[in-house]
Amino acid sequence: MREMDGYQFIGYYGIFYLFLVLITLISFIPAVHQAIEPVVGLIFPIARNNSPLKFFIVMSVMYWGMVLFYTLVIQKTKLKF
Repeated sequence: MREMDGYQFIGYYGIFYLFLVLITLISFIPAVHQAIEPVVGLIFPIARNNSPLKFFIVMSVMYWGMVLFYTLVIQKTKLKF
């Protein structure tokens, strides 16, 4: 089983997470919403008439769940803090 520094792990995947948060925040601007909805919809499901906070929470849980599952289960990597 490989070991990986936990802080490096959070930093690496945190950059991608911040990019997705930026796209998500931009997608809730009414003028941009119709253009960016199909792009974001490919990554995370978007329910109409949802609050941005609820969408942000769902997106965060889905993203970190996927990252942790891939890293810990599929790659069998152990995080060391």
